Amino acid sequence: MSEKLEEHLLKVEGSGVQYAELRYHKTFSSQITTLNGILISNEQDSSSGYSLRTYRGGQMEFYSRDSSPPELESTPVGRSWEEGIDLEGGEGKISFSSSEKIRPSDVSLEEKLSLLREIKEEAFALRLSTKLERLVLSYWEGVEEKESLNSLGLRMTSRISRIGIWYSFTLKDGDKYVTASLEEFGGSGGFELLKGWNVKERILDRISSLDSVVTKGKAPSPGRKDVIVSGMIAGIIAHESGGHPFEADRVLGREAAQAGKSYLSQEWISKKMGSDTVTLVDDPTLEGSMGFFQVDDEGVKARRKFLIREGKVEEMLHSRLTAPRWGVRSNGSTRAMDYESEPLIRMSNTFFLPGKAKFQDLLDGIRNGVFLKSYMEWNIDDLRWGQRYVGLEAYEVKDGEIGEPVKFPVLESTTGEIYSSIDMVDDSLTFYPGTCGKGEPSQGVPVWFGGPNMRIRNVTIKVMAQ
Repeated sequence: MSEKLEEHLLKVEGSGVQYAELRYHKTFSSQITTLNGILISNEQDSSSGYSLRTYRGGQMEFYSRDSSPPELESTPVGRSWEEGIDLEGGEGKISFSSSEKIRPSDVSLEEKLSLLREIKEEAFALRLSTKLERLVLSYWEGVEEKESLNSLGLRMTSRISRIGIWYSFTLKDGDKYVTASLEEFGGSGGFELLKGWNVKERILDRISSLDSVVTKGKAPSPGRKDVIVSGMIAGIIAHESGGHPFEADRVLGREAAQAGKSYLSQEWISKKMGSDTVTLVDDPTLEGSMGFFQVDDEGVKARRKFLIREGKVEEMLHSRLTAPRWGVRSNGSTRAMDYESEPLIRMSNTFFLPGKAKFQDLLDGIRNGVFLKSYMEWNIDDLRWGQRYVGLEAYEVKDGEIGEPVKFPVLESTTGEIYSSIDMVDDSLTFYPGTCGKGEPSQGVPVWFGGPNMRIRNVTIKVMAQ
């Protein structure tokens, strides 16, 4: 494969392009799903092929083909980038892969099904005040392999294996149904990851917890309160109101028609937008993470990016195309979903950094507040400024202690208010997997989002409409 790609790149370079990158990209995924222990689907999907991207005449052109490396077309068709292209870095040979002690493909279908059915049996054996009507469990695995080279001297190969489990369940309380939001476990590595996640215990705990909320919870008293959000909710805040608006192509307006705009502009760099407690990063170098990579799809070495450092905006997520507009170098933030997709600016693992406090420190000093442990749903506007989170597992906080369950409180605020009102974060750090969508045609790439437990002072809590 390397020799074939080298020969084709030389041919492309000979046509007079200013820059060229060539990628062979292969993906495979498999998923099994059970409903109340019954197998309802067993699916596999795969793709493999070549992509070519070139920069010439002020335009970036993209071509793809499944059977052989694509040829340049005589008439350039592409996106105009008058600002130029960053042609620094990206040279050298590099090879990286995820760590696998047990290859998922070596584990039998029977063993995977047995794992899901064991969870089902113990879930339906729980002594609940409500009735567990429906439990959907799904195990998935996938492998992504790439071989890339470019005209700057990059020669890169990679192999990333990922696995995960997602689930949802429905509880019936009398003549009412309550459906929990979907939750997922996932990372890069082998089948051994499942042991570290304690999947069964966490699912059983979640079912029992929601049972208690449904039967014992009371509506929250509305008003402005101190709120503690868990790492799960901190993570979705980080991803949706932090990561997305920091994508430089979105800031430039090139995402407006597909996924919305950003409240940010170039003038925000070095300006304060949060309290000193707030540090938000995007880091693809975390081994074992869903968003793990060491070199991005433009051949730029990956590193931790500080989007917000101690409350100040520090940098955007950049590509070779957006970086010149800011007068900076690309920070290695592009990925493509498959060979048919061009690299776009994407998040990898986006999260708030933890502090030194303990969870009890967050509780101390709260006279009348709410702890949001998990969410039922979330919403955010086109600019990523106005946002809303409906609590699923939630509890009142009285005089520094966690009290009774609260039924579905609504945290409604703005990005600016939330980031400015975070006055303490604890020393925990939890991550949650997801598939982030972007682009037209749409691309979904694996990510992590997360953070510590965070205390947000004096924000609005509402009652969910029934």
